[in-house]
Amino acid sequence: MPIVTPSQSPKSRVPVVDVLFVSDDRIPLGSVLLSFADIAKRGRIRDDDSIDQLNHWATVGLLTAMAMGTGAKQFVGMPIRCWLPAQYKKKMYQHYANQYCWISHMYYVPFSEPIAFDEEDRWEVDISFYRWVTVMFLIQALLFKLPYILWRELKGYSGLNVAKVVGMTLETSVMTQDKRDEQLSHAAAFMHRWLQTYTMYKYNAISRFREKISGIFFCFGKRTGTYLTGLYMFTKILYVANIVGQFFMLSAFLGLNYWNLGIDAMRELNKYGRWQDHYTFPRIGLCDYKIRQMANVQTFSVQCVLSINLFLEKMYLIMWFWMVGLLAANIVSLGIWFYGEVMPGRAERFMSRYIRLLDIDNAHDKTIFKLFVLNYLRSDGVFIIRMVVKNAGGMLSTDLVKQMWLVFQKGLQKRDGPNGAPRSLPRQPSAPAEDIDGDDQGESPEKDFTN
Repeated sequence: MPIVTPSQSPKSRVPVVDVLFVSDDRIPLGSVLLSFADIAKRGRIRDDDSIDQLNHWATVGLLTAMAMGTGAKQFVGMPIRCWLPAQYKKKMYQHYANQYCWISHMYYVPFSEPIAFDEEDRWEVDISFYRWVTVMFLIQALLFKLPYILWRELKGYSGLNVAKVVGMTLETSVMTQDKRDEQLSHAAAFMHRWLQTYTMYKYNAISRFREKISGIFFCFGKRTGTYLTGLYMFTKILYVANIVGQFFMLSAFLGLNYWNLGIDAMRELNKYGRWQDHYTFPRIGLCDYKIRQMANVQTFSVQCVLSINLFLEKMYLIMWFWMVGLLAANIVSLGIWFYGEVMPGRAERFMSRYIRLLDIDNAHDKTIFKLFVLNYLRSDGVFIIRMVVKNAGGMLSTDLVKQMWLVFQKGLQKRDGPNGAPRSLPRQPSAPAEDIDGDDQGESPEKDFTN
């Protein structure tokens, strides 16, 4: 509690209150900064890469903002205003025409062309899609979110919380070295239990069959160490397929070849200095409605101003550039991950960066390190290390690999033979044990210590 001591100013004789804070009740500035840092770290804890976040976070936010903007224009403002013949002067006629034309079909006919006499011939250029753009933007946002939802729900079946490992590693960025080693040792022990739990203990015909099909169907890869890797590759493929599918969906929805929208706009902008799609996003549309007067039914064709098309034209052009760039980024990201995770020998090459950092300088330790990568971590373990590198940084990932390397060595020491050499280890399905730093150091053991 604060202690209040009154005192007087020598000039004004007005009492002045001095507030003294007891040290026990004072909130340290460092604690406040650490609290804000903890909040910032929680927002940074991810178990995917930046390209994935562009899909399920940035794009979803962009589409939601567009849906809110078009929805406000449609349901709050005046989305349409029609011109009526002179005899309809009352506002109720104007209101009726606006409401009817908004919910009915509209079509576009250039002023240089006559309106077709047959009503069925007038619908060649139907522009009624504008009423559903808000719903379409929300559907697009959901489709961009679905691959992430699939990844988030199915990754838990691997038995490991990927985001938890990344978060535990990221939390050590503001810790001292001793506390960092202590927390990362807990993370390493956590991963060690996971790696040992989902190990192929029996190698028979069934396990061989599971090993073969796990390369195609990731759901069979829990004990072969390929479940997370296969699931993440499948998620990457879904991101690419989603964008390709949305190009076709928007082409059908807008009634044009959406693949060429941006190309046509740039070509017209370069040729005429401006771009405006009169056929797909016309500013003026035509609406036919009938009025019954006693036994007579009269058909009126009125023209209506569609100011919303002024915004839709720009929105869909922005979305074209965004989706084209995102499609290219997704394809490149998928290629990088496929090359790094699936191609033979890439996991060893990725982990070889830690050989020097772990002070591994002799042939025996390099052979054991190959065992550590191929038969202990396997594909899913290397995938976790990659995620830590991408979301927590290379320095913290080095400390995590160091702790896992120590746990692995302790497991080997408990199973060493009488002469100090590792015992024969139960076979694990893995890639051929190539030399991890490029030199042939001999055949590595074919059996793993996790028994």
